[in-house]
Amino acid sequence: MSQRISKKLLTPFETSQPTAAVIMVNLFEPQIQTTKLFIEAVVSRGLPYLVIGNKMDLVDEVTIRNIEEELGIESLVRVSLLQTESNDELAITIRNTFPEDARISVLGIFNTGKTSLIASLTGMPLQISNMPGTTLSFEEHPWEKSVLIDSVGQLIDVNRPLMVGYDFTGIDEPSEMLEHAMRLDAEGILSSIKSANPGLLQALTLIQSRLDAGGKIVTTGAGASGLVAEEIAGQFFETGVICIPVTNALSQGSSVSFAKGIAEEEGSLARIIAAHLNEQDVLIGVSASGGTGFVYEALRLAREKGAVAISITENKDTPMGQNSDAIIQSNAKPEGPSSTRIQTAHLAIGHALVCTLAAMRGLKGEESVQNMMPEHIATKKMGIK
Repeated sequence: MSQRISKKLLTPFETSQPTAAVIMVNLFEPQIQTTKLFIEAVVSRGLPYLVIGNKMDLVDEVTIRNIEEELGIESLVRVSLLQTESNDELAITIRNTFPEDARISVLGIFNTGKTSLIASLTGMPLQISNMPGTTLSFEEHPWEKSVLIDSVGQLIDVNRPLMVGYDFTGIDEPSEMLEHAMRLDAEGILSSIKSANPGLLQALTLIQSRLDAGGKIVTTGAGASGLVAEEIAGQFFETGVICIPVTNALSQGSSVSFAKGIAEEEGSLARIIAAHLNEQDVLIGVSASGGTGFVYEALRLAREKGAVAISITENKDTPMGQNSDAIIQSNAKPEGPSSTRIQTAHLAIGHALVCTLAAMRGLKGEESVQNMMPEHIATKKMGIK
């Protein structure tokens, strides 16, 4: 099974037979709805649990209090795992919260610090990365008389029907499934308004300045994100903006690319994308995970050339976010990969970006229609060499 697919599959955390749970929260990127589902899963099992907020050095007190309020908890344990040499107080807190022989499941989305916590407590040299999908299976690590259980940063039960996109549990009629699916997509868009708006405003300013300087736009993405990138490029062209999509779709292989992710690790694809760019241009990268190799590498190369790098993603605390001048973040994923809902939200973000920019430029409807009309050029008769 390929890494791309295996990172999306997770049997229920109960299979590791936990007797307690630590729920990690990335305070810089809390993803409240998904974190609530982790808490709900633990509470429904009746397990004692502790909520730890990591990366406190990246946020202020008001932000932390808002996160606590949104999660519905009185207080969380605040840490900065990679910034603190000693976490003795954290170890004491965990000892005082759980029985000494507890099997503690460490839960949370990608990049919350689950593996960092275990490495800090045990002193083990575990693999730690900001790349989504670094941990792909349950891994048990002895700690004193307890066991710490590392987990995958996805909340998905593969035994449920079509959990990869929509959860149809308890819904049997096709008409109800259709309505349920469309409502979930709509919710994904609505829940992304607040998270996307700051990045959208920043992106508008950056793109406008580069277009005024005679620049163009390049869009890129892989799989479903590649389709979003192509849609954004097409709509930009309708508004009179030159926009070039460069993805891994490979024409007739686009369905395979969508499902399995062709050439996501191919560095030369990133170089080809960057070759389209000059310092007055803009690169818009689309990636739900924020960890698509050639996309974040292309963003890095774009910035090296002086171009503006903009990300549309669900996860900002990733290599993609770190290589961007502006991050437009969706918030459409309350469980599992939910690529359908994220793609819908990203399409809406793209439409909002293009149309708002067109309005700012004073584009009239008649001009837009002219951009969509055929442009006939006299050519030779077929067969004439």
